[in-house]
Amino acid sequence: MKKYYVIALVAIVAILVLLIGNIKGKYDGYVQEVSKQIDKSLDIAMEEEMGIRQKSIRLNDLEGPIFGIRLHLTTQDVVDSIMNLPQVKDGTYRVDIVDGRKERAEGIPELEITRMHNQDRYIKHQIYIDLPVLDSIFCYWLKADIPHLFTLLDHDTIQIKSYGDVGIKKGNYTKLKRVGLHEKQTLKVQASIPVEDFVRAEVIPLLLSFLLMLLALACVLIQLTVIRRKELELKQREMATGGIIHDLRGPVTTAISIVESLQEGQTDEGMKAIESRNEVMLRHVLHEIETLGDTIREERMQTTIHRKPTDLVALAETVRREVDVVFQSKHHTIIIDNQLPQDKKLMLDADKVERILRNLVENAVKYADAGVEVRVRLAWQNNMPVVSVQDNGWGIAPQHLKKIFKQYYRIEQPSGRHRNGHGMGLTNVQHLVKAHGGKIWVQSHPGKGSTFSFTLA
Repeated sequence: MKKYYVIALVAIVAILVLLIGNIKGKYDGYVQEVSKQIDKSLDIAMEEEMGIRQKSIRLNDLEGPIFGIRLHLTTQDVVDSIMNLPQVKDGTYRVDIVDGRKERAEGIPELEITRMHNQDRYIKHQIYIDLPVLDSIFCYWLKADIPHLFTLLDHDTIQIKSYGDVGIKKGNYTKLKRVGLHEKQTLKVQASIPVEDFVRAEVIPLLLSFLLMLLALACVLIQLTVIRRKELELKQREMATGGIIHDLRGPVTTAISIVESLQEGQTDEGMKAIESRNEVMLRHVLHEIETLGDTIREERMQTTIHRKPTDLVALAETVRREVDVVFQSKHHTIIIDNQLPQDKKLMLDADKVERILRNLVENAVKYADAGVEVRVRLAWQNNMPVVSVQDNGWGIAPQHLKKIFKQYYRIEQPSGRHRNGHGMGLTNVQHLVKAHGGKIWVQSHPGKGSTFSFTLA
């Protein structure tokens, strides 16, 4: 029963892991999507904020004419550019060298390098980013209520100024944006992407997943309760059946002894034959009782083998004689083909081997038409006895061959061939053979009969 609880626990853990993994995956995707939206809105806001500053403050008015030289140009390109400069009144020019080689190597776009260079010029005159304006533009493009904080840092990462939700201690979004090329100012952006929005968006799937988990858990618990109850009922049934078998075995054994005693003192041959038949039928009933008992012991793995010197040929003859009596109304022939060494005694459990033989021979006669011939072959191979029971009866279809040893498995026969059975005989045979350290197998063809063979170690 413990394995059922282990299976249930594994199933519950698996459901929880899948549920948590699903939620985490969706949340990570949600955070990533919002982060991309923040990045895009921030880039636009920085560009537009700088455009507003350029309109309000013209740096050329403060610095004079500027000629910008980019270091990726060749020396001749620079000389040619300077020589072609237009003349101004005082004849002076200010040359502004833009060294963006490092940034270009880092993959920063040319337009971004230009913007950072322009920011350098504003920083030089202490005209810093207007954070309230930046915040206003950022919120317009973001179109979402996400708490955020802008902090402007100098080249020593000392705060110059900040604007926004100062209550943000540690958000789930942080980004550092370089403001200039040389002045090394940095804009630190912190945001707290709200979990509430995610919960609201995913509340129905979460609830459904939770309810499904509860339903699965309830089903598992119900099944465990049912299985436990059934297991207790089966144990009680086994105990009751075992008691009935024990109670039946005694009277039947006593009746067999009484019939044997009557036969010894009987002088009338007719009555003697009747009593002999009664003895065989009682032994047949005892065999069925023992088969049922073996089935119960097999389920509990409690079969014990008591070995003693056994004449296998004598056992086969006893089975042949008794099966002839039980099926005397059916025309059949049972042949014992003895190929064992003469007077060979084997260390076997005689009672259990007799039940093996009886079951196989009875099946051979039962599942066949009148006139069936059954051959019991006793041989010695590889230093062990090999027994085969061959018949020319109905045979077994290939799809049934791997299932016939399963408990309670029965082959549905066509109309006119139905025989009573409980599907325990061959299961019991296989169990008893294995208890002797042997193995059993079958070869069969529909309409040509079957051959059951087994070894006894």
